Amino acid sequence: MPSSGRMLPHRAFAKNRPYGSISKLMLQVLTGSQKGRKLKVPKGRKVRPPTSRVKKSIFDRLGDISGLRVLDIFAGSGSLGIESLSRGTGHVTFIEKDPSAFKMLTENLTVCGFLASASTICADYEDALKRLKRRSDGYDLIFVDPPYELYKTKEVSDFVLSAGELLPEFGVLVIEHDHKIEDAPAGFSRFTKPFGGTHVSYFTKEVPSE
Repeated sequence: MPSSGRMLPHRAFAKNRPYGSISKLMLQVLTGSQKGRKLKVPKGRKVRPPTSRVKKSIFDRLGDISGLRVLDIFAGSGSLGIESLSRGTGHVTFIEKDPSAFKMLTENLTVCGFLASASTICADYEDALKRLKRRSDGYDLIFVDPPYELYKTKEVSDFVLSAGELLPEFGVLVIEHDHKIEDAPAGFSRFTKPFGGTHVSYFTKEVPSE
């Protein structure tokens, strides 16, 4: 389905999070219709959910996201996308390739009652993006939370340019990364907020100059 074209407000955008016993991290919906709902997270190192501090900062900056179409890439167990649905977004598409994380994502959507407002894709993100582009899907807001190991071979800009094709003008892409960046790809403006060794950047798609 094409993007709604709704614009996000212009204000839209630590140390590495512990892996070992990720089940000890508190993972719950912060506010909205499912406020306080506990979400399942796979044990081990496969999934790195955002801490409550980082997640609160992201959604405080984004402001009102009601009615928007959202894409959650490297969704894990669905923390960011489910938080979006709880806050009234119109629809969220989740991409997660790990079967165990994908299973818990589906369980979390079910217990929250969000299956009707979600689409799920269990596939590598590059294959999933190609599929969405062929369908001419569009999204107002995109979350990208890649495993940090991918930054050994890819730049933040690679993710922004690839997924950013699905954004309308003034659409926003939010991405987490483990290193400082100094610029933004052509056609995007950037705001970055550090959290110790973690950084969250907000890339807004600009209107092409005449």
